[in-house]
Amino acid sequence: MTYEVGLLRTPESRESPDGTATLAELWERTVRAYPDNTAIVSDEETLTYAEANERANRLARLLIGRGAGPERLVALALPRSVHMVVSVLAVAKAGAAFLPVDVRYPAERINAMVSDAAPALLCTNTYSAATTLPADTPVPRVVLDSAEAIAELDTLEGGDIPARTPSTANLAYVIYTSGSTGRPKGVAVTHAGLHGLAAVKVSTMQVTPDSRVLQFMSPSFDAFLTEFLGTFAAGAALVIPPGATLVGEPLAKALRDNAISHAVLPPAAASTVTPSAAPGLRTLVLAGEACPPDLLARWAKGRRVLNSYGPTEATVCAASSDALNGDDEITIGHPIPGASVYILDEALRPVPRGELGELYIGGAGLARGYLGQPGRTAERFVANPFDGEGTRMYRTGDLAAWRPDGSILFHGRLDNQVKLRGYRIELGEVEAVLGAHPDVGHAVAVVRTEQGSTNAQLMAYVVPINGATPAPDDLRDHAVEHLPGFMVPSTYTTIDAVPLTPNGKVDRTALPDPVVPAPRSGRPPGNPAEEALCAIFRELFDDAEITVESNFYELGGTSIRAMDLIQRAKETAGLKILPCAVVRHPTVEGLAEVATPVEDA
Repeated sequence: MTYEVGLLRTPESRESPDGTATLAELWERTVRAYPDNTAIVSDEETLTYAEANERANRLARLLIGRGAGPERLVALALPRSVHMVVSVLAVAKAGAAFLPVDVRYPAERINAMVSDAAPALLCTNTYSAATTLPADTPVPRVVLDSAEAIAELDTLEGGDIPARTPSTANLAYVIYTSGSTGRPKGVAVTHAGLHGLAAVKVSTMQVTPDSRVLQFMSPSFDAFLTEFLGTFAAGAALVIPPGATLVGEPLAKALRDNAISHAVLPPAAASTVTPSAAPGLRTLVLAGEACPPDLLARWAKGRRVLNSYGPTEATVCAASSDALNGDDEITIGHPIPGASVYILDEALRPVPRGELGELYIGGAGLARGYLGQPGRTAERFVANPFDGEGTRMYRTGDLAAWRPDGSILFHGRLDNQVKLRGYRIELGEVEAVLGAHPDVGHAVAVVRTEQGSTNAQLMAYVVPINGATPAPDDLRDHAVEHLPGFMVPSTYTTIDAVPLTPNGKVDRTALPDPVVPAPRSGRPPGNPAEEALCAIFRELFDDAEITVESNFYELGGTSIRAMDLIQRAKETAGLKILPCAVVRHPTVEGLAEVATPVEDA
């Protein structure tokens, strides 16, 4: 292994893995090698590679008949399911690119994504089409479980389709991430980095044909590709547990009952279960946010634990650690094969080893850029001065430093993009949404962990206009209408002016303590559902004084606690609560009104 000052150059980081392949080719190679192996496992059905391949071929022919093809997008508005996995394969076989659409997002955000991306088709299921997907989404739909679609699929050929993707330079998928201007960014990713990602994940995770890999990630989160490729490139089984919320006991049950051997989890989710819940787990990859030392120490005994890093703009993963033990300093490891990592100063000069600089990424896995945003693309994807072949590198905005052994220490963000419980959030997008409220002149968002608490929360500060004093509930309702649940602030504090640094930038460190509303003095519970939810709220919030007007987020609720609330309501009260309901109806009274009996769900 050789080094240059501040720049790691290993043989692996300068050479792509042998061979290249599109997503469809990668899948079909495995089908030929392991046709009878179990490919997909769910509560509803289990498919072998041959069966899943035939189903994907039929759907691909249907999509081709509706206009899908190279450089065209097919939106997939589906939950974690067999339908989603088969649809991704079908889109790839059709030569098109997939656009995951989280059906839990607000209608306005879904419509904005679809309008911006202009997909040729939108695939969904009956439940999503009827309950969560905006009715006015202006794209032709294929409702996969409808009688019409099933009848048409039954008439189509199930054999493989001749390759329809001309090269690995073609578009493979588009994933939307938070945008600093208030407009989400569609990251356009080609097939070029997928073969390398698949090879790296199979190797580092040590996936074998008898492995059972948990499908945990939302398809709208690019770590879904780690699960997808790491499983299918090895001929292993991808296990899709039921339910939209996999934390706490549901996650423990999924790991235990499905004999999961490999999992990719955000640290926030891994922290909700104990290692004893996963006796068969051989490899755990922690990704999406910084890994706390105590979490690593808890999980590293008796299994292989890896820490990985990579933005969507670099095809999921750019660096990964070796197996860590509980005593290791937590790094994001070394560049993966096919990726080059640079840590540079403001003049794009490599920084000395041990000093902080901005992390840049080069290599085959770089995305094309941001869909329909050439200016933003040019700002973040810049010429690579260390490669004379006219290549680019991606400016991550992350601070990092080289260790003496060539591994990388992550030191947070340069800008106001944050990671909160595994989600990438541009604070500017939250601020832009709140700033559009008619009573708000300026808004600032910040992530803080209050003293005595271990839960980081997204908090909002607003400067009112027109002599108004917008109520926190009004601001929350406004945020809920425009932002996904994980981007809705927990608290809303009115301030006279935004504090600034000497150079005129927002000084988030000078913001006052958030105004936490006093406990509401509402009425006591008036029905069994309200009584049960009041009891659950008291358990979640350390015996706080609870009435039916108590607000989940004002009490300090987070997305992880929301999942706990949903599971407790199901198990102790027989009530089904959808994740979006916690955001839209966060009081005991509101949740009791929208909850349904589990047996009727």
